[in-house]
Amino acid sequence: MALSSTTKRHDGSSATLGPRPPVFIACGMILCCLLPVASAFSPTIFTRIPRSFQTFDQKGRKQSHVLRSSNNDDNEEGSKQPHIVIVGGGFGGVNTALTLPTLPWLDNNGESMKPKITLIDKSERFVFLPLLYELCVEDASLDEVAPTYKSLLDGASGISGFASGLPDLAGAFQLFSGEQKEEEESDDGCEVSFLQAQVEGIDVQKQQVVLSKSADGSIETIDYDALVIATGSEISLDAIPGASEYALPFYTVEQALELKRRLALLDTYLEDNTTDQKQPVNVVVVGGGYSGVELALNLVDRSGAYDNVEVSLVHRGEQILQYATEHNRNTGLDRLKSAGVNVMTSTGVVEVLPSYEAGSHGSTLKKHQCVVKLSTKSNDDNTSEEKETSLLPTTLLLWTAGATPTSDRNTGIRNSILPRDRMGRILTSSKLNVPEYPNVFAIGDCSRSKKVPYPGTAQVAIQQATVAAYNVYETLTSENASNRKGGNVKKESKLLPFKFLNLGEMMTLGTDDATISTLGGAVELSGPAASWLRRWIYAVRMPTARQGVRAAVDGTGRKLARGKVGSGRRKSKPVDWK
Repeated sequence: MALSSTTKRHDGSSATLGPRPPVFIACGMILCCLLPVASAFSPTIFTRIPRSFQTFDQKGRKQSHVLRSSNNDDNEEGSKQPHIVIVGGGFGGVNTALTLPTLPWLDNNGESMKPKITLIDKSERFVFLPLLYELCVEDASLDEVAPTYKSLLDGASGISGFASGLPDLAGAFQLFSGEQKEEEESDDGCEVSFLQAQVEGIDVQKQQVVLSKSADGSIETIDYDALVIATGSEISLDAIPGASEYALPFYTVEQALELKRRLALLDTYLEDNTTDQKQPVNVVVVGGGYSGVELALNLVDRSGAYDNVEVSLVHRGEQILQYATEHNRNTGLDRLKSAGVNVMTSTGVVEVLPSYEAGSHGSTLKKHQCVVKLSTKSNDDNTSEEKETSLLPTTLLLWTAGATPTSDRNTGIRNSILPRDRMGRILTSSKLNVPEYPNVFAIGDCSRSKKVPYPGTAQVAIQQATVAAYNVYETLTSENASNRKGGNVKKESKLLPFKFLNLGEMMTLGTDDATISTLGGAVELSGPAASWLRRWIYAVRMPTARQGVRAAVDGTGRKLARGKVGSGRRKSKPVDWK
């Protein structure tokens, strides 16, 4: 029996979505109990609607339909091809672009109204952030961690099968279930394209996005019927004097490759000097969240047998991994202590100064050396906030703290009249659209749909992408039904509210170490087994199944190869810190 799901259509009838491939049903049943992902499964797997589907009218009579392709010239007078613009190519933006073509773009008369979908991002490549460090140390390939948008969207225009390139098994399910399959007409699906450009502003009154292209710097506008903003957050170093000059953020492919280059310089220095000549090497990671802890432990793991390399983790809060589950937090704390990481809580960076020992580690590291001025809150119980300042000589300064929606207040999406909070996040309703402009949606880190914001994680953005895609579909099809000439029924759109489902979390704690927590703590795992499972789950989480297969094969091969070489984890003595 084929598995299917049901959704409400515009006229009140229900629509039975097509069957889903058995390979993913089996995988889902196996992984559902061990699904501690940092984000939900790709919505292109679970929300796909094939070319043919069935609907049931209010009298319960089954009707078969085929999604038909129609050019604008063949449409009825007064209808046009909707244009959906998606700004930002992170988890939210990419999954929105992949989900929209799977929806049944039919008007009330059963005619196709397939939209044109344009994804805009300033970069050429999508970045799978949880595996960014693996790219830095060559535990993952560039195409696995950062595929091009063109490769991800290739095939998304058609809706026969997944955007992943796997075959459409809907016909086989219909054969086994005894259902009659109507002869399908050719359908080119939605027109999905990628545009590499910098967003300079948004004119919501004219329904235009203002762009500048890096090639010639020309300014142009692009019209939209529906807009989805998913620009995520960036690390802002502007508030800390000297930070932008010396600190290296860790969010993009370019930054990962730059870290790889700096670590190679550090390796050269350590290998070319004798033990007696070596001076202490201090690597400082600012930010005690998931990224900071993962980066610090992986750097310790990489440093191997170099005893003069010290990794420090600086965090403003009183506790690192503040939003992690108790199991993952305790496991992370235990690993940090055993690895000898110098953790400094209740400590903020005040200023980054030039190194007074410039050149002490060789000319290759000279320009990266600095002195970090720290301010630490007193542990006294009195109400006065006494702070102690200290200087920390630093060889490499890495920055994972201070995420904000945009670096500049009046550029990009902030160059608009969209309502924002004091952090610059766009204020939306529970349906993820802006109440004053119902055809504008915002998801992910750049948005805020409730008083207490959702966590800034990938799983929130991916889950919001599915809801936003459906609500865009409802908004545009409702407008089409209301504006079409001859239509005597004005359909009211029924948008879905967003409800976050926390599927759990997982963290890498080194090359062969990780921690996983899911199902409200019912499933908890750490160690090498968690490291393997984390990599496989991330493969399933890739935006497309084609990308997931590539990630699973490549990741497994690289982990096996590294296992044969052996790990150089440093056996440090535990340090006593609070």
